[in-house]
Amino acid sequence: MMSKRSGVGLVLLSVILLAGCGTRQSEKDEATSQSRSSQSSSTKSVTDTTKVSLNAAIKAFQQQYPDASLTSIELEDQLGRPVYTLEGVGGTQEHELQLNGRTGKVISKHSERLDQDDQAEVENDRLNLKKVISPSKAVAIAVHDRNGGYASELKLDKDNGTTYWEVQVHQGKQQVEIKIDAQEGSILKTEHDD
Repeated sequence: MMSKRSGVGLVLLSVILLAGCGTRQSEKDEATSQSRSSQSSSTKSVTDTTKVSLNAAIKAFQQQYPDASLTSIELEDQLGRPVYTLEGVGGTQEHELQLNGRTGKVISKHSERLDQDDQAEVENDRLNLKKVISPSKAVAIAVHDRNGGYASELKLDKDNGTTYWEVQVHQGKQQVEIKIDAQEGSILKTEHDD
């Protein structure tokens, strides 16, 4: 009798131990899966999570500041959400508007008076918004040029009469800034950050 009870006890103990090991393994598998999931989301380009189009962001700025011309548009990941920062000038005022890139809601807006030097540069700084390639197209060009990676931020700016996208691409620990002609889609310059 004792040996039957011992045998049943051993079988029950074995089943309990195996079930516990299986639970621990599935917990490890789940933790590994969650870690991979958070890794892949941190390596997504900012445009992958942006729902608000460039045109919608521009329209929001123009509604807030109807007499202003845009001088800079930036899209970057801030605390896990895409944020547009649009800057422009109108008359003697410089304006900044921040929008949530998922919802289009205004995060902040700010205006300040331009000094005389900045007022003289307004025409040179005004962005050419005709036939500008989209942020996602600019990111695709930059990432393709680097043979992979992801873009954490990009900025539409102007220099020497050329409106361009500056895309910041990450590949592992390396960071590269790629300037792309905003109308043509051609790469103008590549800079490696040390």
